[in-house]
Amino acid sequence: MASPRKYLSALLLSCAAAAAPASQAADAFPQRPITLIVPFSAGGTFDLVARWAAEGASAQLGQSIIVENKPGAGGTLGGRMVSQAKPDGYTLLLSGVGPISISRVVYNNLGYDPGKALAPVVQLTSSPLILATSQEFPGTTVAEFVDFLKASPGRYNYASTGNGTIVHLAGEYFKQSTGTAFEHIPYTGGSQTTLALLKGDATFSITNIPNVLQQVQSGKLKGLATTGPTRPAALPDLPTMAEAGIQGYDVTGWIGIFAPAGTPDEVVSRLNEAFAKAMQNPDIKTRLEQQGDSVAVGPVADFRKFVEESNVQWAKIATDANVTID
Repeated sequence: MASPRKYLSALLLSCAAAAAPASQAADAFPQRPITLIVPFSAGGTFDLVARWAAEGASAQLGQSIIVENKPGAGGTLGGRMVSQAKPDGYTLLLSGVGPISISRVVYNNLGYDPGKALAPVVQLTSSPLILATSQEFPGTTVAEFVDFLKASPGRYNYASTGNGTIVHLAGEYFKQSTGTAFEHIPYTGGSQTTLALLKGDATFSITNIPNVLQQVQSGKLKGLATTGPTRPAALPDLPTMAEAGIQGYDVTGWIGIFAPAGTPDEVVSRLNEAFAKAMQNPDIKTRLEQQGDSVAVGPVADFRKFVEESNVQWAKIATDANVTID
């Protein structure tokens, strides 16, 4: 009969041998090119961030990362595609608050639950919005603007980038936070929203900073406040909503990488490390700051918790505003 010591040694060797293939597989990842799905059209902020991040992460991983644009259904089409992909780390999604945290609440027939079907990998950016008004508004502060809206309830128009988008719900949240009333006009994107403000077809929008940055800087539109916890580098003279007196109004967009649920933890960690290092490139940081955004990276666990908190925040805003899309 084998001694207890010999039996224990044999058992440990057996366990080590069984664990070796999984460990070696994780160490070897990736063995072939990775596809990064962007659920929006080429040329926009999401597409640019995807290409910047993919280039740097590719160098870290030693494999190509191919960016594919799959726009449609408010950014949810690409998310659904990735949710159905094999959970091996070779098909990833670059997405943000709209398709991840908002769509799961406002769409009646989304077809999948991003919170269950997608695994957070790493956050890439943080993006406050900006309260911008047309020249129709005669004042210069948020307090004056709230009084302006309250003086004529329902008279003025709010432009968004589409029903169920972060810009739409940012307006609904402003309505809830200030006790104001105004009409919502959904447009089909950021450029149309900006044009509506310039033409005076809409009175204001709480929109993505890159959509109106040049017009605000040139004085064609009025920037009243930004919506994050701190002032963005591109607009250091504008107060935050909190500084302007709207306490608790913290609306921040973000972009991050997701994998299909069930992707091995070792692979997710490898991807997290590669994309996080890619975003430390000074050129990427400068480009983002010039358009009002900032780099925001961290461990997988931090991003997972952040997404859960984002889901809760936007579920409440959408539910309180009774926003649904068939």
